Amino acid sequence: MTTSLPSLIPANDASRLAALNRYQLLDARREKVLDDVVAATARLFRVANAMLSIVEESSVLVKAPFNLPGNTERVPRAQSLCSATILQNDTVVFEDVDQSSAPGVDTSLVKQLGLHFYAGHNLRTPDGHNIGTLCLLDGPPRHFALIERHLLGQLASLVMHLLELRRLLGPHHGITAIFWDAIYRAMSEQLNRLGNLAETTTAAGASPLTPAKAQEAGSIVRRLDDLVTATLRQK
Repeated sequence: MTTSLPSLIPANDASRLAALNRYQLLDARREKVLDDVVAATARLFRVANAMLSIVEESSVLVKAPFNLPGNTERVPRAQSLCSATILQNDTVVFEDVDQSSAPGVDTSLVKQLGLHFYAGHNLRTPDGHNIGTLCLLDGPPRHFALIERHLLGQLASLVMHLLELRRLLGPHHGITAIFWDAIYRAMSEQLNRLGNLAETTTAAGASPLTPAKAQEAGSIVRRLDDLVTATLRQK
């Protein structure tokens, strides 16, 4: 509820919002590279839903949604677990929303959607502002191991580097569309490998990522991140 909102507002929210404005993210247009990263992330962790959240002044924009209802383009800031996540520097996990405390957050919307598991990691700008999250949502409660939390953090860092490159290049039109097309091609094979890693798990109820698979996934994410950061250094 709106009465819960003040506890979700960091002291630096004005400068955080100014930093967010530099990235020109506040519309719901789909962008292939972001959609593909979020889809690969959802497949990797075998969750029903995933997204980028962009935390605005009073609402949270759902960016690059994977399998989310079409009427959830924006939600009130006080009803989003991502509003609480941006207050932290580590991966935030609610293994069972029904059994967890999220101070200041009205979790009724999440529960109405039948979602009981949440894990999110900040999208942190180079100057230290948390502008949103890469987050996972799923129906049943589940355990989320430390190695999975670290991997989600790696993926969030990759997304932030993509957003930084997007900021430097401008939106995906005109001459920059040609450049982004080259990035799509360079990333697509590795993203497919990433998304396919968890699909061979056979044990019912088992974690989708064995330690060996998580290590392999981390190597793929590092290669993707190296590609993006190398491009950033050239700009």
